[in-house]
This record gives sequence, structure tokens and C-alpha cells, in this order.
Amino acid sequence: MRTPSLIALRAFEVAARCRNFTEAASELSVTPGAVSRQIRLLEEELGISLFDRTRNTVTLNDNGRRLAATVSEAFALLAHGADALRGQREGPVHITCAPSIATHWLMKRLNQFSTLHPDVTLSLESTEELIDLERGEASLAIRFVTAGTRLPSSELLFREAFFPVCSPTYLQQHPLREPADLVGARLIHATWKSASKLSIPSWGDWFDQHVGPGVDASAGMRFGLIGHAIQGAVAGQGFALGSTALAGDDIAQGRLVLPFGQACRITTPWEYRLAWSRKATPGERLRRLIDWLVAEARSSAADI
Repeated sequence: MRTPSLIALRAFEVAARCRNFTEAASELSVTPGAVSRQIRLLEEELGISLFDRTRNTVTLNDNGRRLAATVSEAFALLAHGADALRGQREGPVHITCAPSIATHWLMKRLNQFSTLHPDVTLSLESTEELIDLERGEASLAIRFVTAGTRLPSSELLFREAFFPVCSPTYLQQHPLREPADLVGARLIHATWKSASKLSIPSWGDWFDQHVGPGVDASAGMRFGLIGHAIQGAVAGQGFALGSTALAGDDIAQGRLVLPFGQACRITTPWEYRLAWSRKATPGERLRRLIDWLVAEARSSAADI
């Protein structure tokens, strides 16, 4: 029994998974024409067509779907076998994310994970830059993206919502009964934009939605990071707009309270996703960390 070309099979597996020769070419670091040629060679060797081709699109046919399931399973087995052989030679799991989510959510959980899994060495880089996972610059990244952004190798951590927060003591000193009571209050602003230029909601956005247009919300202290604004609220400096991902631990520990409870929130189309390279199936240690962080995110979001 002759085994088809592994190069052709790999090109087919990626093209079938991406459903697009251009995306497959990007993942394989070749041209779309090279992907097409390898698939043509595979079809000729097998004596069957694997894709239905029209003028502008290619679509897996029944033969292609059957082969894709088998080939994907075979490459997954190869990856798992290689991971098992690597064993103790695996290096540190390198994680990258923006400073605010590193400080307010991730670092505590990495410490907990290290205690539970001492065989996994962790490394964290907090930066506003987008580190390239496909070049191996990091093992994992927490990305702040618009919901629906195509990140094939990723899992959801948080869907972001924003809401007023302050310290318990500050709320006792400055009680609120309704959203309009925040007009003229001491506000803490954050002007952060993600590396992909996504902006968080402002106090002006909150007033427009929950009080009405025309409220002057420009006064107050300003920070470049939402994490610093939340720290200011914890320190009793005023009211800040906290978020699901970044204020959750402070709320759970009683350092922050929500003056309006579950009401008066701003929902957003943004989310934090945990992403890794598309080029390889995560090894056993990396998979352990991914599953643990996803479970932690779901648990912490459920409490807010």
C-alpha cells in the first residue's frame, strides 16, 4: 500500500481546515498556487477529486470531507506522539498580554497554576505590542478583539461589559440612588486603546446611555490604562468604569462595589480570547494551561 505524499497531505489538511487556499498558504508560508498544485497532485495520485471548483471558489466535496477527517486525526496523532517524546525537554510556556489584564487577572492565576502544576515552567511578558504567535515568539496570547474576529486557534475568556465601580468606603461617603447622581461626581477616566486600536467606552458613552445626551463628563483624573483607573477606584479616588475581566477580582474580594448592581452597564462587541499558533496542536502541558485558564475565566465572570 503506497502512502500519498506527506507534503500533499499536509497542504490538503490545512486547506480543508481553513476552507480557503489563501489562508492555507499563509499558514504554510507558501503561495496559494503551491497549495493548489499539491492538492492537484494528491487528487491525481488518489484518482478522485477532493474539492468542487467553481470560477471563484473551492469547496470540499464528499470525498474531501471523508479524507479530511482521517488526515486531521492522523496529523493530531503525530503531534501528540511528538509531544510525548519531547517530555521533559519542553521549555517554558511563554504568555503575552496587555499590562492591565496581566496585573488584574492573569498573574494571580499563573501563581495558582504553578502551585498546582510544578512541572510546567511559565514566562509572562506584559506588553501592548502584538507578539507574533506564528513565529514562535510566544506560546499563548490573550487578545482583545471584536467578537467574531477569526482566530482559529483560540478560546473565549471574557465578553466585556463596563459598569461603574468604586470602593465601599467611597460609596458610603458619596451614596448614589440613580444614574443621574453621578453627574458632577468625581470620575476616573481611562483612555486606553488596544494594539489593534479598539477603544474602551468612556464616561461620556455611559451617561449618553443611562442618563441622556449632553452631560459634561470631562472633569476628573485620567489614566492611560484601565487597570490604573481601577486601582484609583480601589484607593478611594472616585468612580471608575470597571470591566468584566479587569474588575472581577477586586469585586469578589470586596475592594470594589457596583453602585447600581447588575444594572446600568455598557455591553460591548469586544472580548478577550486566549490564542495560540495555528501551526501545531497544543502539547499536553500547554493544553493543561489553556483548559485551566478558560475554566478560571468562566468562574470569575459568573460572579459579576
